[in-house]
Amino acid sequence: MKSIFTYLNQVGIIPLGLLCLYLINPFDKGFLAGYVLILFIYLKKDFLLQNIDSTYFLLTLFSLVYAAFYTFNMGQGVQWLFIYALFPGTFYLLGKKIVASSSNIDSITLFYLFFILSIMYSLTGILSVGINLLKGGFVQVGRSIANFWTGKEKLATAMGAFFIFNMSVPGILIAAKNKLPIWMKIFAGGIFFISLLCVFRLGSRTQIVLIILSIVFALVYLLKSQNMVSNFKLALGVVVVIFLSINYLSVDLDADYLSSLGERLQDSDNAGSAGGRTGRWEKSIVNLFEKPLGWDVNEFGYSHNMWFDAARNGSVISFVLLLIFTIKATLNIKKALQADPKAILFNSTVLIYSIAIFSQLFVEPALESLFILFVFFCFMQGVLIAYTQKVKEEKQQIQDQLAVE
Repeated sequence: MKSIFTYLNQVGIIPLGLLCLYLINPFDKGFLAGYVLILFIYLKKDFLLQNIDSTYFLLTLFSLVYAAFYTFNMGQGVQWLFIYALFPGTFYLLGKKIVASSSNIDSITLFYLFFILSIMYSLTGILSVGINLLKGGFVQVGRSIANFWTGKEKLATAMGAFFIFNMSVPGILIAAKNKLPIWMKIFAGGIFFISLLCVFRLGSRTQIVLIILSIVFALVYLLKSQNMVSNFKLALGVVVVIFLSINYLSVDLDADYLSSLGERLQDSDNAGSAGGRTGRWEKSIVNLFEKPLGWDVNEFGYSHNMWFDAARNGSVISFVLLLIFTIKATLNIKKALQADPKAILFNSTVLIYSIAIFSQLFVEPALESLFILFVFFCFMQGVLIAYTQKVKEEKQQIQDQLAVE
């Protein structure tokens, strides 16, 4: 933990504090912190000139095009014109900045940074659903929850998105093994348990799937990273857990705490169509060719897919640019995972968080309902690119020293 405090001292509490405020978004005013961060980033000309790269250029181009088309139908208000145009690129550069500002940052420090920020992002969800649970319990009519800060009703699918990183905790704890102190494991487990109760109240199948995915990908990554003896112990442990679960763990889908989730899990028709989304995706694909300049949301509602909804609001140009950015982002994630194979905890966290983000963006109109999550993904990209470059430079310095010796 000492390295964390050293890192905070080097980077500065102000930019990180502003980032946390943006993620928490109190009273829907988090964008004000984003505006201050714009000044923090773009007034530093030397840093700006050194860190504009192809990913930034592509992300900014998408943002400007999407914002330009947004001017034809500013349903969320004029404020969002500037948010769409400026925030993605700003937070991408912020990610690079917080790595470049520290002289001794390592993968463990970045793991703690991601973990803390993920809790900040989930805080609004925990407060909102937690208070709803305390007042009405699990058995209630409807799944919509009032936002803690504003009191406005928020759909369960959008509220559930606050918990995507907390649902990744089981996979992270599997990957952590002996790399985290016991207090950290207890704390992470506590956050997961509280979030799981909230997910039960929301009846979110997506979040339950993310738990399974986090465990599966953590196990797969560990199997690729460990020796044969460690893999044998891991496989044996998995077999024992599965055996005990099948024989001694009984889940009653009609129990009160599963009143919302149990009903939805038993609705096989709705699950088979991804909650009715597949039909919207088919119509969206058709509209990419028939209505390349976009279409009205009243035609069949949201596409419930970030890329298709970007096409609906911002034309096929936005769709293509966002798709290219996504491909480039995926390659950046791959490079970060390959930068230091020994950083198992950090690599597993990056992989699991990335899967969680993509899973959520794939089924929601993220640019309109989960924009903070998309911006966090842009921030994460900046961190990973700067981290990869830093590891590469450190390896080169070691090679140069060995060559001299």
